[in-house]
Amino acid sequence: MKFTRNALFQFTLLLLFSISNIGHAQTQIEVFTDTPTALGNVPGIEVIHYDLSVPERVKEKYLPALPGDIDRAKQIMKTYLASAQGMEFQKAIREAYRGHEKMVQYQLEKIPAVVFNQGQYVVYGITDIQRALALYKSHRNLEEAP
Repeated sequence: MKFTRNALFQFTLLLLFSISNIGHAQTQIEVFTDTPTALGNVPGIEVIHYDLSVPERVKEKYLPALPGDIDRAKQIMKTYLASAQGMEFQKAIREAYRGHEKMVQYQLEKIPAVVFNQGQYVVYGITDIQRALALYKSHRNLEEAP
């Protein structure tokens, strides 16, 4: 009898956990743009914005002016990249290109794009999170309809 109660208790916990996760299946939305864009918030959903213009701004902020002499420019860059500011630049530029990496990973065709489920669903042409979420939910409802 003890075994049955324990098994029933575990089953109930598993069932409750599964039901609670159904409503929270979509917890992250990724938005791809080529300009700084103000995005709305959606309660319970993390919105990640990839501004694909960031790498150019990072380069403008960090990179030194280089002379026309290629050998001299190489030496300046070698010294710069080994410096503390150069290391900071390398970290910033890696972070700035994360959106580009994700765009290739998701095989996005154009921007702006709002991405759901790690690239499984994409809404092109808008950055309005609420509208994109409504379109996504509508599409999911059509898929699930008998």
